[in-house]
Amino acid sequence: MFEDFLNSFAKSFEGKNPLISQVLANVFSMRVFGNKTHGDLAGIALTEYINEHVDGYSAKHTGKETFRAKVNEEDIRVTNDKTKKSLPISIKTYGVGPLQLSTNKASTMFNYLSEVVKDQEIIDRNKIQEILSYAPFAEFDQVNVLPLIYDEKEQKFKIILFNLDKAYKSVRIIKFLNPRKIGKKMTFPIYKFYGDNDQYIFEVRYGGAGANALQRGMWTHTEHASPFFRELLSDSYQINEPLLSLMTKILVAPKIKHELLLKEFSQIKDPT
Repeated sequence: MFEDFLNSFAKSFEGKNPLISQVLANVFSMRVFGNKTHGDLAGIALTEYINEHVDGYSAKHTGKETFRAKVNEEDIRVTNDKTKKSLPISIKTYGVGPLQLSTNKASTMFNYLSEVVKDQEIIDRNKIQEILSYAPFAEFDQVNVLPLIYDEKEQKFKIILFNLDKAYKSVRIIKFLNPRKIGKKMTFPIYKFYGDNDQYIFEVRYGGAGANALQRGMWTHTEHASPFFRELLSDSYQINEPLLSLMTKILVAPKIKHELLLKEFSQIKDPT
């Protein structure tokens, strides 16, 4: 179902100057307000975009509600209007480089590797596939990850997808990396997964009680693991200064002005 949705999603931004490019430019512009702001708004923006521009699908933003419930790893839930079936989607807004595929808050992946792999190196293919068949890894394909990757310096972005099935089938080595000291701080332990010719694929980071978001879960790298990504769209963007000014004004405007703005938006037929 995720693949069917992606086909409709990609079809919505075919042609010259697709609206999705402006939508994502607006999202990435929000980084001016803070490092996390754009990530939260991406889910809201894509929900609205899907409802208005992706034929056959509707969406609901569930990020905050799901976070409080701590049940699913998702930001939006998309429903096929015909079949009424729905699927969760986790939206990742990251700069070029390291990409967190899953927070794995329960630390089940790392804990399992600690018991089975320990501080060794695994090269036996049967053992590797046995490890990847363990529930936390096998069930990860139920998390539909949609990464929105941006390069602030070059002001470019891309929508890419990590091919988990290809990644799992390509693993040839699992290596344990000991913590090491960088400056005054110690790094966290990592299990890295490689393919043929030491091709980096992904890694599982420490996820103990003291771990923050950067120190836990499954991670990959948008450049080092490029053979395992599929690109849906790439484009350039500019910071939307009028939007930033509008946001500051909206925050100190009364409700009646917000209502008037919404009426104006509803009358816009061709958003260019």
